[in-house]
Amino acid sequence: MNFAIVFLDIDPTLTNLWKHYLERHLPHVRVPRHLYPQIVTASITALPANLTFDCIVSPGNSFARMDGGLDLYISRMFAGSRTGTTHTAASLTPVLQYVQKVHHERWKGLQPVGSCYIIDMLPFLVTHEKGSTDNKKGSSKTDLNPSGCRYIAHTPTMRVPTVIDRDEVVYDCMWAALNEIYNHNSAIDVSLSSRESRHTQIGKVAVSGLGTGTGNINMDTCAELMVLAYVHFLDAIEKGQDCTAEWSWRRAKEWDRIITNRD
Repeated sequence: MNFAIVFLDIDPTLTNLWKHYLERHLPHVRVPRHLYPQIVTASITALPANLTFDCIVSPGNSFARMDGGLDLYISRMFAGSRTGTTHTAASLTPVLQYVQKVHHERWKGLQPVGSCYIIDMLPFLVTHEKGSTDNKKGSSKTDLNPSGCRYIAHTPTMRVPTVIDRDEVVYDCMWAALNEIYNHNSAIDVSLSSRESRHTQIGKVAVSGLGTGTGNINMDTCAELMVLAYVHFLDAIEKGQDCTAEWSWRRAKEWDRIITNRD
C-alpha cells in the first residue's frame, strides 16, 4: 500500500462503527505502522489543527455538481483558501466551474456511479489564490488550505441526489477510490524516474461515510462495506500477481456473497 487512510466523519456513531469493523477485519492483513488508518470524529469545517491530508474523497453525483451535502463543504474548503472564512455563492462559483470543466474534459458530463477520477485542484488554486507566486513554485500545505489538500477523488455514489437502493455501491465506490489513488501514486513513481511528473504523491486520503447522507445508507452497513473494501484491497496489493490465481468463478461468487450478504 502506498498511502494512508483517514476515516473522517462528524457522526461518532459512524466513527465507532469503523473502529469496530477495523478491529474485526483488519488483523487478517498486514499494514505498516505508518500507514495504519486513522479514525477522526470531526467536521470538515472544523478539522483538528494537526490533521492534514493530500486528497479527499467526494462521494457525490455523476454530474460533479458539488453544491450540496458533503460536496458543498469540500467546495467551501477550497474556496476558503482564497476567501478566508467567508463563503458566499459568488465565492463558490469559481470552484464549481473549475470542477465542471475538468469533469467534462474527462467524462463529457456524466461519470458512472462506482467509478473514481482524481481532480487536481492546484491549477485552480494557482490561478485564483491572491499572491500565488509561491504556489507556482510548488505550493505548500498552508498555501493550499488548512488541511493541505490538493486532490479530490471524485467518486459518485449516485447519478443524481437520491436514496441509494443498492448497498454494495458503497463497496464499489470505496474500492474504486482506493484503486485510483494507488494507481496515481504508482504512476508518479514511474514518472519521477524520468522527471516528468507534474503531480505529487498522495500520502494520506480522507474519506467520510459513503452514501450516509442523501443516499440514506444505514451507517452499520456503510461502515462494514467500506472496511471490507479497504481490507480486501490491502490483501490484493499484498498478494500482487499471485492474487489472479484466486479468481475462479467459485472464488468470485464467494467474494460477491460476502459483499452483498456479509455473513
